[in-house]
Amino acid sequence: MAGSLQDQLLKAGLANKQQAKKATIEKRKKKKQSPDEVAAEKAKQQADIQAKREQKAAQDRALNEARDAEQAERAIDAQVKQLIEHHQITISERAETRYQFADGKTIKHIYIDESMFQPLTRAQIRVAKLGEGYALVPAVVAERIEQRRPERIIPLSSDQQVSDEDDPYADYAIPDDLMW
Repeated sequence: MAGSLQDQLLKAGLANKQQAKKATIEKRKKKKQSPDEVAAEKAKQQADIQAKREQKAAQDRALNEARDAEQAERAIDAQVKQLIEHHQITISERAETRYQFADGKTIKHIYIDESMFQPLTRAQIRVAKLGEGYALVPAVVAERIEQRRPERIIPLSSDQQVSDEDDPYADYAIPDDLMW
């Protein structure tokens, strides 16, 4: 095949005469440009390419930071779950004492042995959320869990210093060992 690429494209029907004419004009303009204009155009192209690279790098860094933060959150959740499961105090099947506590705005309960009631009221044993249920853990472990995920430990009644101004019983202290 002889001839220029432009002639070959015209013969193949991939380009028309207007497109060929436009390409020829642009080619002539580029030849007539001064070396300064060419250098400026190349510098502009390089700056655009560099800006796109930096933008992509920033997006990649943000995605990596988000992924790392998510992994750290999952690792903390796994640590808390492991702490609760490993240090969980087993409750015998004969447990008949019903221990009630407030989880947010709802009242929940678990059955405990009579021997566990006093340590619970003295905060030597704490109640922790484990999945959908609850588990008893020693206070030392509860402190470690509270450092990582405070919402997983049920606050003691003395920790819940919520005072209602209109509460007529605000002056009366509720004992910790009160059975509901």
